[in-house]
Amino acid sequence: MSLTRASLNRIPGRLAFNGVSIFSKAGTTIDTDLVYDTEKVGVEGYGTLDNRDKEAYDEITITPDGRMTTALAAVYWPYSNPTIGAGIFTDTDVPAVVHGNDTSLDTHPAAAVVQMPQMIFHPMKTLVGQMKLLCLRGHASGSVMPWSTANSLRTFANSGGTFADSTFTAAGIITQDYNVTFGSVSGWAGTDFYDGLTFEPKVEFVDDNVAAVGLFNKRVKLVGGMLRGIPIGLTRTMIDTQLNIQGSGAGRGSSGAAKAYSVTVTGADSKVYLAFSLGQLVKSKIQNGVEQLREGEIAWEVLPAISSGIRGAYWTNAIA
Repeated sequence: MSLTRASLNRIPGRLAFNGVSIFSKAGTTIDTDLVYDTEKVGVEGYGTLDNRDKEAYDEITITPDGRMTTALAAVYWPYSNPTIGAGIFTDTDVPAVVHGNDTSLDTHPAAAVVQMPQMIFHPMKTLVGQMKLLCLRGHASGSVMPWSTANSLRTFANSGGTFADSTFTAAGIITQDYNVTFGSVSGWAGTDFYDGLTFEPKVEFVDDNVAAVGLFNKRVKLVGGMLRGIPIGLTRTMIDTQLNIQGSGAGRGSSGAAKAYSVTVTGADSKVYLAFSLGQLVKSKIQNGVEQLREGEIAWEVLPAISSGIRGAYWTNAIA
């Protein structure tokens, strides 16, 4: 074996997906992991004799560089106002392409977001957490390519990649202070948070599996989210009042939406980065100790508003 220094590849990359360009945050990588599964074949008395191919698809994870625009928000959080039961893959493929800074080009013909990133509201942290794409087999001649079709799942090329993106600016990477409003609840306006706030979106899917292909699609089952942080200046009595789990109006079986209020997170640049019509306070933690703040983490759960029988968005990212 001839070992050369050039045989060790360390290649930063740029992800192009759904009309946007995403670089990975410093200190992170764009990871493409093959999910490969087999079915064991055996005979009584012989044991396992073979592995038969059962599943093969790719998952791409990336922690974005931290820029934020309306176009990027639409890509990062595509299920904020979903049609429940809709497939996240359609008959129009959306490719995910990784451009290496050595001109390499890795192409995945059909991709969709399966893990929406956190939003991190902190003046010294970038805004966007890790996201994940699922990459399945692409279309050809109007149908999904079979396993036996070359490049049905992925294509690796050593040329054709373009790492640079003329639209990129370092000024677009957002780090700033944020302000939270919780309806018109008295005493909560302009609340500061000890270590900022984190919004954790949630989505669950139902899988479509087809005998000849394997994983064929994922359908949206449910969506939600949680905004959490450690408040400064709120007393435990103020928090208890908004939880409304005791006293007048409280009761087992009572509506969470009925005691929820709008929640808005606005940046120092006066842009609204996160808003939901109904945020129900669902968490309270009291800590007694010399190293802990007594009023610990609180959290709001996202609930959708319903008007004239129509469910609204769970949250919006207006960036405006």
